[in-house]
This record gives sequence, C-alpha cells and structure tokens, in this order.
Amino acid sequence: MPSNHNDNGTPQLSRRRFVQGSLMAAVLGGTALGTSACSTSTAASGAGGKGSVSFFSWDTQTVMKPVLDLFTKQTGTSVSFSYAPPVPQYVSTLQTRLQAHTGADVFILTAEDKQLVGGGFVKNLTGQKFLEPMNSANKDFMTVDGKVYGLSISSWAGGIMYNKELLAKAGADKLPDSWDGFLKLCRKLKDKGITPYYDAAHDGNFMALWGLLGGYFDSQGNFPDADIFAGKATFADTWTEPLVAYSKLYTEKLTPKAVLGLTSDQVVSEFANGRVAMFGAGTWNVPTVQKSAPHLSFQTEAIPGMTQGNSYWTGAASPGYAINPKAKNPAAALKFLEFLASPDAVKAYGKSSGAITTTSNYTPSFAEGITNQALGARSGKIYLPVVAWPRHSNELIQEFNTQMQQMVQGSVKPQDIPAALDKKLKQLDAK
Repeated sequence: MPSNHNDNGTPQLSRRRFVQGSLMAAVLGGTALGTSACSTSTAASGAGGKGSVSFFSWDTQTVMKPVLDLFTKQTGTSVSFSYAPPVPQYVSTLQTRLQAHTGADVFILTAEDKQLVGGGFVKNLTGQKFLEPMNSANKDFMTVDGKVYGLSISSWAGGIMYNKELLAKAGADKLPDSWDGFLKLCRKLKDKGITPYYDAAHDGNFMALWGLLGGYFDSQGNFPDADIFAGKATFADTWTEPLVAYSKLYTEKLTPKAVLGLTSDQVVSEFANGRVAMFGAGTWNVPTVQKSAPHLSFQTEAIPGMTQGNSYWTGAASPGYAINPKAKNPAAALKFLEFLASPDAVKAYGKSSGAITTTSNYTPSFAEGITNQALGARSGKIYLPVVAWPRHSNELIQEFNTQMQQMVQGSVKPQDIPAALDKKLKQLDAK
C-alpha cells in the first residue's frame, strides 16, 4: 500500500526547481551551465570496501545528506559521496571515470549520457523488485531497448500559469479544455487590451508547445520520437498540425514579437506585475511569483489539447540512479538502490530537495501553488521531446529554436519548421 505522509508544508523548492529549470534551459537553449570543480566528501572510511558503497551525485551533499544518513542508519553501510554540478561537467566527468574504470558504484543516469548503456557501462536492472513502485513515465525514461537501467523517483511538470483577475475580465475562471478554446480566450483578452500569453521564446522555452505535442501524440496513441530517429516517420508527418496550431499565438499576434526581447526571468516579472495574463511556467517559477506579487491570485493548469479534454503537461522524469557493472561492492550498490526506492528514502529526498516524487509507494504533500503541477508530474502525462531524442538533441534543438524565433519574427512559415528539422537530422546523420 502507498504510504501517505504529510511532509514539510514548504519544501525547499528553489534549489531543486532551479536545477530542473536550468537543465531544461540548457537542453532547450543549447547553452552550457556554469561549472565548478568536482568535490568529494566521504561519509565514512573504507570507501569501496566491505560495508561501503561509493556514489557520484549531481545533487549536492546538502540535499543528499539526510538520505545517505538514513541509509547508513538503517543498513550499517556507509556511503562515499562525490559530486559534480550538472549538466556538462557531471556528464563529462562520469564518462571519463567509467571509461577509466574508476567510476563510483552508483551514479546518476541522465538523458545526456544514455549512450553509456550501449558501451556496457550501466548495469541492467530489469526485473529488480525495487523498480516496481517507479512511475511509468520514469520507467520509460530509464528504459533502453526494452531493458531498465536506472531508478528515477521524481519528475517535473510545467503548464500555463494564469492571473485569475485578468482572466475574469474575459469571462473565464479557468483554462478552456481545448487549444481552439485557449486561442479564443487569448483573442478575448487581447480585445480587452490585455496581453494574453508569453512563452520564453528568447530562451527557447516553448512550454505550451511541448505539452500540446504531448497531448496530440497521446490522442494518436503513439509518441513518434523513436520512429522519427529510426527513419520510419518524419517531423513533417507528425509535428506539422500541432505546431501550426501553436504558432497561431504568433501569426495572429496574440503573443507580440516583443516577447523575443524578454528572458525567462523577465517573462516571469511581466506576469508578476500584471502585464501579461498567462505564461508557460514550471514549478520553479512559483516561489518567484509568490515573492514578487504576494497578493496575486494565480493558478497553473495543463496545456489544453488539440482535441477537447486532452490536456497535457510539459515535463520530464528526473535522471535516475544507476549501477556500475564494475562496482567494487555490487551487493551494497543494489542495497542502496533498493533503499532509494523505499518510502522512507523517497520522503527524505522529497523533503530535502523539494522534488516532486512520483513513486507509487509514497504520496507526498505539496507546497502551496504547485499542487496541480505535482499531480501532473505524478500522473505521468508529461512530455518534453528533446529528452526522447536518442541522438543529435543539442544540434536539433538549436535548429528548432532558430526556426521558431524566425517564425515569431514573421520570416519563416510554421508549416516549414518540421521539414527543416527533418533536413537537419538527415545532415547530422550523414556526417
């Protein structure tokens, strides 16, 4: 039975959401995060020996310490902890260590280093009982060629945050349940002299598009990413209809071109100051809005779908815990992952990190303002295409961002963008 506890009412959202938001910005915008030197801290002596397991994390020691201390208390096994910041430095350091056979027993498996699976650097965990509580979306993220290689216990979700007072001026008290209805709401807001909606196009964060795509693919009964990269489908075949529908925000001037001059932080500021009615928001935006506009009444809902009643969230499963096949203490590594999947560990991690945990054996409480997003993340109805792309994700998303920004400016037709992605993928595969 799931364990339902009432956690700290104010989880430490800012730190974890900053990581999640920064990761998405790095992936979507093709930018590199600032890095610092790796740090190592040993929880107990005898690292790598009997009664000890080594762990290479991209969560800081501050976040992980309550979890590691609980593991040691319950099992008597100590943890040798090391850390590197996400994303580029962690990935490069992990790859270097594994290839040199100096990798930790347990490490973080990310979208950016899944190629390590093909190189034999990640243990196949398929069939392990501790994987059973893992959410289906998290399990899918940790699966390569039908085999599960990691334990992912949390996810993030983003949707459309709206100012209740401004929506009321257009006769609405919530988001419509279809994309056509959403566009009609935007037109009503514009007619009232209210700027309807912003996505952070400057930073390549097209939040509403990703959820719109997810809902569209879900209604079709197929997410086409694998088929596109296997040559069985194309972006043009699968993306054109929802992309053209999303782009009406710009082609109908419901979102002004001036949005290209706003960073993600500035978009949040515009919303907090009542200058735009809605924007594409993640849970990491909630504390900023609450602090900047403490009396603002707002809510966040899933992105309305192409068909009525098929709303979907933008989002992704968080990176998971994986085991080095050459672990010095493989039994302790398995014991560590079994513990990390337990209700006690999930609760401790959720409290220390502010992450939205998604396992079926523990139901967390949520901080004020993120309940809808948290329930969305736990539902598994989340989608972010770039994390599903098996290769060339950085180059393709850069091409996409360029095309979309030109579309916002009016120099590219939306229906031509998916074909441009097909062309880019073909060029990259030919190199």
